[in-house]
Amino acid sequence: MRRHADLIVLGGGPAGAVSAWLAARDGLDVLLVDPDRQAPRLEGLSPRLHRWLARQGLLRGFSAIHGPLRRQVDWAGISDSNAEHVVLRHALDAHLRRAAAAAGAVPVVASGRPEAGGAVLSDGRQLRAPLVIDARGRKAPAAGGRAPATVALSGWVVAEAAAPGIRLAAFAGGWLWRVALPDGRIWAQALLDAAGPGSPEERLRAAIAEAEPGLEAVPAGAVLAREAAPRLPAPVSDLSLLRVGDAFAAMDPLSGHGQFWAVSSALAVAAVRRTLAARPGSEALCRRFLNRRAFETSLHQMRVGRDFLRAETRFGAAPFWSARHAFPDDRPLAVPAVPRIAPGIVIENGLLARRELLRTPRSPGGIGWFGAIPAAEVWRRWQQGGAPALRARWGEAAPTLARRLQAEIGPEPA
Repeated sequence: MRRHADLIVLGGGPAGAVSAWLAARDGLDVLLVDPDRQAPRLEGLSPRLHRWLARQGLLRGFSAIHGPLRRQVDWAGISDSNAEHVVLRHALDAHLRRAAAAAGAVPVVASGRPEAGGAVLSDGRQLRAPLVIDARGRKAPAAGGRAPATVALSGWVVAEAAAPGIRLAAFAGGWLWRVALPDGRIWAQALLDAAGPGSPEERLRAAIAEAEPGLEAVPAGAVLAREAAPRLPAPVSDLSLLRVGDAFAAMDPLSGHGQFWAVSSALAVAAVRRTLAARPGSEALCRRFLNRRAFETSLHQMRVGRDFLRAETRFGAAPFWSARHAFPDDRPLAVPAVPRIAPGIVIENGLLARRELLRTPRSPGGIGWFGAIPAAEVWRRWQQGGAPALRARWGEAAPTLARRLQAEIGPEPA
């Protein structure tokens, strides 16, 4: 086994596998360390991530995906929602690791942890590299603040026939995400306080009975128990050790952004890696980008989750719900009331650059471009004269720009 590389990636989930894939495509010698023993589970795949993976060719040959499936919601008076894909997560991870290996990354089947100048494997072997990416998810040490201890209990269940689709339901002890696949199999995941009476199997069965009284369901085999509390990031200082995905900031499962955050953070770290190599003296820029991006994204998603929890008033006094009404803080969701232009750091041609961003109610973190056209310039033109001003500047592209702008700011921009 090779002991030296340009980059070591610890963890082969979406964040780590995509990080290794990107680096190998950039020509780096990459070691991808993963024990390859993930327990099978179903997980939602957001439309944005599904589109990105498909565009990159990373879903080619992957069959362990279902949907889009219709999702019904029983939460705060909401009775219906949109549709989403679901994937066998362990199969997706293995597929992405194979893609990384096909690009040139060298798989190392083992567990490991970072150390100065590289990583050490669980059997004591040492790997050396000037850069390590920690993608071990929640197994990485937690340095930032976290929500009350939360467990996700999930597994296949045996139940009466259910129409294919997804159901999200709140109940006094937590919330349940249940998927009925077209082939008749049913998967259930309950989010509960970590402490509670009974075995995982008993707790999952009780959660299903409370969330869906009409569904007689019992676990069919072992129940997977995973830590699931949202976790804020710790400040970035050492740029020789970069964390991605849940190893950096753990998203709330309620947000549905876990896998999207994993892959988007891999893309962000790839830009940092390239910038450090191409532009000596860019360390301060890279730290600022990582810190602002992680804190803004995680705080925004966690405040969205907090407000979604607060909206469910049927169980507001129950311990599970009341304990989470103040995390991550009591500040209102920071969403601009009207669009505004502000400076920021963007990824441009694979590298970090300071540019103007358009911050909108839909994208408070800021948008750099609509396609190849700077979003700030589109907004200025719109303010000058609406759709005719866009037409005068960009011709046939104007209707598309108008639609994308209106999707960000509403049907009647100010």
